[in-house]
Amino acid sequence: MNFKKLGIAGVLGFFTMGFVGAITFELFHKGHFASIVEKYPDVITFPPNMAPAMIGGIFYMFVMVYIYDRMGVDSLKVGALTGAWFGGAKWLFINTQWMAMMPNLFDPSYVAVDVALSAIMYSVSGAVIGWSLNRFN
Repeated sequence: MNFKKLGIAGVLGFFTMGFVGAITFELFHKGHFASIVEKYPDVITFPPNMAPAMIGGIFYMFVMVYIYDRMGVDSLKVGALTGAWFGGAKWLFINTQWMAMMPNLFDPSYVAVDVALSAIMYSVSGAVIGWSLNRFN
């Protein structure tokens, strides 16, 4: 296992995901979660406490990089395609679970846009990861 390669790919993937995620948060998610806070102030913290999210994000990114490496993802194109289906599938699953438990908070139109944005976000970070896994091999 090449820790240097995985480490560099993980760091670059994490920062790419954070950058694209910040854009999607500002343009789409911020308004949705602000409206939820107005209705249910004891349920959602807004703005969120990013410390637990960052810890989970770092861990998840390195797991994802390890999986991509084991799958043979080693280019921009393959990384982007893998990221798109990986992110879209992950967030379709999570969002439909939220819809089942909290239908008033997560309607189908929100979920459809979120899954599409997630596929794009994971595609961009997947491209960076794929490039990194090849470049720092």
